[in-house]
Amino acid sequence: MSKDKQMIDALKAGDKVDSYFSVAYKKPVIEYKYGYMFEFRAADKSGQITVKYWGGQDHRRVQELQESLDRGGVARITGEVGEYRNQLEISISEKDGYTVEVLKPGGYEASALVATLDGIPEMRDRLMEFVHIVEEPHIVSLLRGFFEDEAFMESFSTCPASIQLHSAAMGGLIHHTLNVAEICAKMLQLQSGLDRDLVIAGALLHDIGKTRSFEVTTNINHTAEGNLLGHLIIGDELLVERLCTIEGFPVDLSLKLRHVVASHHGRKEWGSPVEPMMPEALLVHEADDLDAKLNYMVSKREGAITEDDWTWDRRLSRLIYLR
Repeated sequence: MSKDKQMIDALKAGDKVDSYFSVAYKKPVIEYKYGYMFEFRAADKSGQITVKYWGGQDHRRVQELQESLDRGGVARITGEVGEYRNQLEISISEKDGYTVEVLKPGGYEASALVATLDGIPEMRDRLMEFVHIVEEPHIVSLLRGFFEDEAFMESFSTCPASIQLHSAAMGGLIHHTLNVAEICAKMLQLQSGLDRDLVIAGALLHDIGKTRSFEVTTNINHTAEGNLLGHLIIGDELLVERLCTIEGFPVDLSLKLRHVVASHHGRKEWGSPVEPMMPEALLVHEADDLDAKLNYMVSKREGAITEDDWTWDRRLSRLIYLR
């Protein structure tokens, strides 16, 4: 194995690869002109990349190799980085002697595969500071029910906020949540006429569904529940479960809070079942959207491997200025 771990975000076309990566998913073996091939998705804490294994005429051998790669497993790859449809990928050509082999635990550094943010205990303390500024007694009971539940808080504070888009690391969810709450708190100072407690509660609870939407092994993936339902529906389910435990919680207030959580993606085409119908819901949506987009663009600028002043981002469909 290579002495130093090669990170995906540092790879460029023409590079020789000799390093280990997590297997995010794989595709079936298919026939091509010179034999049999398959592809899979490799991941580390810096990103993901498609890997294509180009085998020979021995179908059984290629099939056995494909079957040996389990989702969440770790494999050492030797190959070469190429470009296909403007996307980098790793090519493993059997005829050129390149290989892929499964590694056992202990044969790799897990910390290179999934990032963990620093300062999680401090972030937990800051989140509780937000809980303590809320005054409406029913909302206070709700927030304490979530964030003083050690099992929930452990899951919430180690959960990522996404797989690749923003705050894609253990601790990413609480980091993103605090950013949203901080943005909302600033806007509450500038804009009068808003229900402060509703905004703060919505900011803290908007992504609670992600605690059941993601699973972290040697990579970050969606759970079956996360894929089938999505974190907004799961979040509403978690919210309703807690609301039912609080005697006398006002129906109108519960509906408003559920609306803030359900509408935080802002548009139906972005996954929200409803769009913001109150200024408090609009503020939480805009804060969430701003933090996610800024985090993504900053990470793309910081991670760009180029001597050019510009890099094209396919997801944003625009150039990003790097200087």
